[in-house]
Amino acid sequence: MSKGWRIIGAIVLVLVLLGAICIGVGFMTGGDVAGIYSTLNTRYNLTGYWEQYSQWAITSFNEIVKGVRGLW
Repeated sequence: MSKGWRIIGAIVLVLVLLGAICIGVGFMTGGDVAGIYSTLNTRYNLTGYWEQYSQWAITSFNEIVKGVRGLW
């Protein structure tokens, strides 16, 4: 089992290093974080997902607080 986790860890490490290299090359060739974000936001509506998650988190937290207050 230990050998399996070592292999998985090595694969994850290689993928993280490859991602870091790709990001570095992107910055060296003139990539812009704001441009990448705007493209992703246009295509996948990241702002909408963030607003939905925020609303869900606030609602869930309020329900938990309401439930805890009911215990006392």
